[in-house]
Amino acid sequence: MNRLSYFRHPLALLLLGFLALTLLHNWAAPLYEAPDEVWHDAYVRWLAQGNGLPSLDDDASGAAQEAAQPPLYYAAAALLRSPFGADDWHTHLWHNPNFGYQAPDNALDNKNMLIHTEAERFPWRGAVLAIHVTRLTSLLFGILTVVAAWGLGCEMFQTRTGALLTAALVAFQPQFVFICGVINNDSSAAALATVTLWATARVFRRGLTTRRAAVLGIFVGLAALSKTSALALLFVVGVALCWQAWREHLSWKTLATALVLYLALALAVGGWWYARNLWFYGDLLGTSRHFDTLWRHAQPRTIPELVSDLPLLIRSFWGAYGWGHVFWPDWVYVALTLLALVCFLYGAWRVLSDIGARKTSRALRDRMTSSESLYLFNAAWLAAISVALLYWMREVGAPHGRLLFPAIGAWALLLAYGVVQKSAHPVGRGLSRGLLLGIVVLAALAPGARILAAFAPPRLYVPQQVENAVTPVNFTYDHRLRLIGVEIEPERVTPGSRLIVKACWEALTPIAEDYTVYVQLLGQNYTRAGERHTYPGLGRYPTSLWTPGTAFCDVYRIAVESWVPAPERYQVLIGLYLDDSRDQLTAFDSVELPNVPPAVGAVTVAPETPQAIAPEYPVQYALGESILLRGYDLSGALQSNTPLTLTLYWQAQTALSRDYTVFVHLSDETGVMLTQGDGPPRSGWYPTSAWEAGDIIVDARRLDVPEIPAGKTVHVNVGMYLPNDLVRLPVLDSAGQLLPDGIVPLFITIVE
Repeated sequence: MNRLSYFRHPLALLLLGFLALTLLHNWAAPLYEAPDEVWHDAYVRWLAQGNGLPSLDDDASGAAQEAAQPPLYYAAAALLRSPFGADDWHTHLWHNPNFGYQAPDNALDNKNMLIHTEAERFPWRGAVLAIHVTRLTSLLFGILTVVAAWGLGCEMFQTRTGALLTAALVAFQPQFVFICGVINNDSSAAALATVTLWATARVFRRGLTTRRAAVLGIFVGLAALSKTSALALLFVVGVALCWQAWREHLSWKTLATALVLYLALALAVGGWWYARNLWFYGDLLGTSRHFDTLWRHAQPRTIPELVSDLPLLIRSFWGAYGWGHVFWPDWVYVALTLLALVCFLYGAWRVLSDIGARKTSRALRDRMTSSESLYLFNAAWLAAISVALLYWMREVGAPHGRLLFPAIGAWALLLAYGVVQKSAHPVGRGLSRGLLLGIVVLAALAPGARILAAFAPPRLYVPQQVENAVTPVNFTYDHRLRLIGVEIEPERVTPGSRLIVKACWEALTPIAEDYTVYVQLLGQNYTRAGERHTYPGLGRYPTSLWTPGTAFCDVYRIAVESWVPAPERYQVLIGLYLDDSRDQLTAFDSVELPNVPPAVGAVTVAPETPQAIAPEYPVQYALGESILLRGYDLSGALQSNTPLTLTLYWQAQTALSRDYTVFVHLSDETGVMLTQGDGPPRSGWYPTSAWEAGDIIVDARRLDVPEIPAGKTVHVNVGMYLPNDLVRLPVLDSAGQLLPDGIVPLFITIVE
């Protein structure tokens, strides 16, 4: 055969595509920004340094709960890593204090566990090079998985098309490509489990022999050395051997010989690890180390609770990057899941219909095809891994789809079977092509659209480039940092909603410290309606990395609390402080005056529908064309030398553009002023310029009643005026009559 023909083989082309995508993920993923990679790498480093297997009794290795993992993947990775120095690995562990913030709308906000610097850029050196090289271990196991999936498909379909489809579903599964680009033992579990499925398929297709049983024993042992969940293969494959012996009418002696050889080799290859766990720790599977973590549930999860975890499980199966919380939009997962489900169900219906046509066990044995046996075997393995994962999720907060990867070969085979069956119909061909195209596009776009986008520092500009993109603020914080401007959207929000604040920054001098930015909505009586705290760059660009003369913009998403007083005008504050001391930088405005607190704007928080009111004393007065006075409440009877709270209920008829002041006057029967309480509505926290049609404003006003002789008659009048020229709004009563002097004669009472 011409040597070039190997490279024209569809499997070779498929592997080249897988190789390219995986290397791209390897390059794009920052150090340790993958599930448990920091602990997987510690395990590998411990072995590469010649320390032997890590202990479960202490954490000298730094591998944490991963020390309980079987060693095959880590031993292979240590061989690959050992020529490379990695003494500087700890210099890359710069923790992001706000890692794990659950940003709304899948925003790429504080997804990074660590701060990443120029030291990680290509060309790689030291620990950076060692870690990227170590990741190639996952790539090699990934290649083995794809090849084994090809072989599994060949045995199932006996056609190149079916084999290629099975391998492609593995090679382009987005999450699998990502996992094969980082340090993670799920790749080895997928590889050795899929190889075992391939070897079992050869038994179904070509018959059970002692040699094939021995090979299966070796593969099952190796799979058990790659991940504890793969230990379930010991039982599932054993049942498959018994089933095949029944199909072939083999004698009990032949079956017993094959089973003994299979079990002996499986235990010899992989059993020593579990015997070691039992001997040293009294824990056969080593799961106690995993249970002794912060993410273990206090009580085993119930079925409804497990169901609530399924959306995250589905997302993390198709593609969840970083530590599993960088997602695609939800519609992507829904579309892929529905397409796959249709293909799965159709394939299962075809197989079960054919099997159900056989009425007797003899007919089932003699007429069941190898393909049907293969289908049921792979379905059983996928079900076993799924049940094992659900059981694990009952105990530990781990709804991670990658934990299904020991069955990725079975998943691909079952899916390919449904695709092949439906490909005879135009609609079926469209569905299958849509599924394949979808996973290929996601795998190709993920390095840039998800990984780099989530972990790269913000784009830098010349300050003049951003000045026109925001409302100028020009605050300088201790003359070291400049807040160029902000943009607040929307100007009016409802309790429980989100506010978007865009802020553009510039460094004026080099900064040694790392300051945290806070954005707060501050209301009356220091009420905090919402706030965010983060390193700049949404966690990716600490102030010590800022370059003077460059600018960047951040977009902060603020969750407005649902319980806050509304309607009300809240100040938007933006400041910086040191985490340890909480010392704040002082904000100075453009004329060098300090701004305390550092208010950069304001936003109205108002309910979506006006609140219902029931004033103790209903009235109906119109002030101008835009305001109604609907009633009032009194905190008690008017008494001499006793403060009185008068609560007014205003309603806006239309939006107002100017700020009016409310006046409350207490006067005697001759018109002599006794006391007054003038000021903007709600003590200035909801000025009339913020009112919109339909708003109900509850305005409590305190009156300091002076000494008034008992029995004296007092008039209480209210109204509104413009503070700059004292012009009052005209007042109409409920009959439409214009009242004199813009005064609402609220009530007349006799002092007690």
